[in-house]
Amino acid sequence: MNNIEKALKKGNRDDLITLSIRSWDNEGRGIADMPDGRICFVKGAIPGETVRAGLFVVKKNYAEAVTEEVIVSSPHRIANGPGLEGTCLSHVDYEGQLEFKYNKVRDCLIRIGRMDPSELDSFMKPIIPADRIRNYRNHMQYRIRQGRICEVRRGSNELVEVTENAIEYKIFGKIRKALEKIWEDAPTNLFDGLVLRGSERTGELLIELVSADTRSHELVIRDASQYLRASDMAKVISDAAEGYRLMGILLRISPDKTSSRTRSGKRVVLCGEDYYTEQMCGRTFRVKAGAFFQVNTEQAEKLYAKASEGLKDAKVLYDVYCGTGSIGLSCIGNDSRLIGIENVREAVESARINAKLSGVSNAEFICRPAEKIVPGKDGLPPPDAVIVDPPRKGMDPVFVRKLMETKPPRISYISCDPATMARDLKYLASEYRIESVTPVDLFCWTEHVETVCLLSNTQRPKKESYITLDVEMEDYYRIKNEGKNSTT
Repeated sequence: MNNIEKALKKGNRDDLITLSIRSWDNEGRGIADMPDGRICFVKGAIPGETVRAGLFVVKKNYAEAVTEEVIVSSPHRIANGPGLEGTCLSHVDYEGQLEFKYNKVRDCLIRIGRMDPSELDSFMKPIIPADRIRNYRNHMQYRIRQGRICEVRRGSNELVEVTENAIEYKIFGKIRKALEKIWEDAPTNLFDGLVLRGSERTGELLIELVSADTRSHELVIRDASQYLRASDMAKVISDAAEGYRLMGILLRISPDKTSSRTRSGKRVVLCGEDYYTEQMCGRTFRVKAGAFFQVNTEQAEKLYAKASEGLKDAKVLYDVYCGTGSIGLSCIGNDSRLIGIENVREAVESARINAKLSGVSNAEFICRPAEKIVPGKDGLPPPDAVIVDPPRKGMDPVFVRKLMETKPPRISYISCDPATMARDLKYLASEYRIESVTPVDLFCWTEHVETVCLLSNTQRPKKESYITLDVEMEDYYRIKNEGKNSTT
């Protein structure tokens, strides 16, 4: 039995195999063909490389491995990447990252969206790169273990202490050190997680402490409040913030796996406010704790500029899955009416405030799931254009059906997942013409990519096909009537 067979049998990382990497998967892992025909997904490998890798998962049809030694290196490999626990492309130069993300979007549209490659190439635009690829992230989430702030190692539940993070705002590192000093001087097991948010443009910070304590909310809130006062946490953080303003410290009680995973639970303000403000696209936005807001402000401006192309003349603009209203408020014209739809109440409250802060009086925001909205009914005017920015799972199928029935002239689809976007576009393409698909890099050093797809309901010519039928007249009328009653 040779080393490869032993490795396949044992799934042991001590048994290394040599692999030639032919492509990437959507998670940024290299793909190689094993001698027995199985596919192997290799972490830390780049297409074109030959590597020695250690297997750690061996299944019937595939295996997973991690790069231990690079024999033939790709020109895109770098040795001085950020080395982040939560990212997968820290060994790839920026040109290689952009190439990977462009091809990821293209591959999903071909493989899942069933688009013709030559036709796709006629409307797919180059990826929009980031001007700043480090220290761009305005929102970070961490775990706390024995007073130390940690991140979760990618592909596992292992916690790794954070010493330096090359994608977070630099100020977050100073806040982390200040908090760890507090917990070193006054140890506590009350807090299990930490969320840092803020704006470099306004110089404001918001901190959320997360507790998995299963006691009654009253007791947890009491103890957290007492700890804040005893440790003088607000002053310690403000002193460390160096020119930034601490807007507030919140407590989120998430005692079970579901609330922890969905970042929900009981939120209370321990001191200050429950929001910070951001400036983007010439507007002022109030971002409440728990509300979605793009993590890369500079790139979000480019994203929204692309998404707003062709929408300025819309008299009625729907912003579906609107979050804090940032996209719709950035796109709306003076003579337009904006209707924002969102099912997270905190986000809707923020959106209404943001409209006032930006001096926009022609906007309204509705707290309701997208699938329960009927455009043109329920007292709502039919839209001239619709912006959709759904969560990773894509648009709700019920809403897709309603959208195709309403047929607004233009749709601007923003996606954070090319796979679900491709699935949705496959259905929309039966009624809409895709004008452009533009990837935008908001998440440098990771496999994630945003995409803007602009559609109009100018239907593409359908290919004609003919079949010859030999039917009796009564069969003809039966088929004709069945066609009228068909729902497909």
